[in-house]
Amino acid sequence: MKIFYSIDEFLKNQLQIEYFIPTMGNLHDGHLSLINQVKGPSKGTCVSIYVNEAQFTNQEDFDNYPKTLNDDIEKLNSLNVDYLLIPEKYDIEKHSQSFDTSKEPKHITTELCGKFRIGHFLAVMDVVDRFFQIVKPRNAIFGEKDYQQLLVIQELIKICNYDINLVRSPIIRNNEGLALSSRNNLLSNEERSYAAEIYKSLKYAKNLYDDKVKIDDITEQINKYFDELPMKIEYFSIRDLKTLQPRYDDDLIALIAVYLGKVRLIDNIIIKSTSK
Repeated sequence: MKIFYSIDEFLKNQLQIEYFIPTMGNLHDGHLSLINQVKGPSKGTCVSIYVNEAQFTNQEDFDNYPKTLNDDIEKLNSLNVDYLLIPEKYDIEKHSQSFDTSKEPKHITTELCGKFRIGHFLAVMDVVDRFFQIVKPRNAIFGEKDYQQLLVIQELIKICNYDINLVRSPIIRNNEGLALSSRNNLLSNEERSYAAEIYKSLKYAKNLYDDKVKIDDITEQINKYFDELPMKIEYFSIRDLKTLQPRYDDDLIALIAVYLGKVRLIDNIIIKSTSK
């Protein structure tokens, strides 16, 4: 694996990047599952590690984000990764143009997580847009755990007319069903056991839907589910799987955000789909 700390050096090599996986480091099995989707011999796989301060709506959250670069490099070395790009902010900005904020798809970016994290998705679009300009990949791989982000990147590709294929990677969970996340490292053992209730609540919501319970009643039941638990639900919503709009057809997804202490956790589950 060749490591680039300089974008000038990266560009000088005139690399053909088949698969691009942007990350903020602190890599866990969820991240590694994205890379493992690239099968067979070397195909020009590039991973980036860059903690984008602009997408954090809380300074403490940014300051506490785990940084494990040496461990990350060791993990990537053991996988089928050709290139690792670890740029600085000034270097990214030097080699790319900012995203045109007038094109922000607010029907997606200001809903759900976007309602509570003002400017978060616009910052995500900007940094991913910049990486796309620099790396010029044929495929970009994103996980389904942050499903809203996945659709935001899908919109970015359309808006900027990129010839990039968006590859979706399924959620990876631990034995208790907790979706893997770098934020899980901030949980105590006791908090981690409570966090497993998040996925249980989503499965409960799916069962209620399968039992023909109305969506408004499901939402009420899920909010009650957390009344007796030491965590605060930020939102629970059932939305259209393809658009995340609040209309209910043949494809539905339930999304949730919960605070356990100061740690914010998100998850989702497909409620109904004609394609899965």
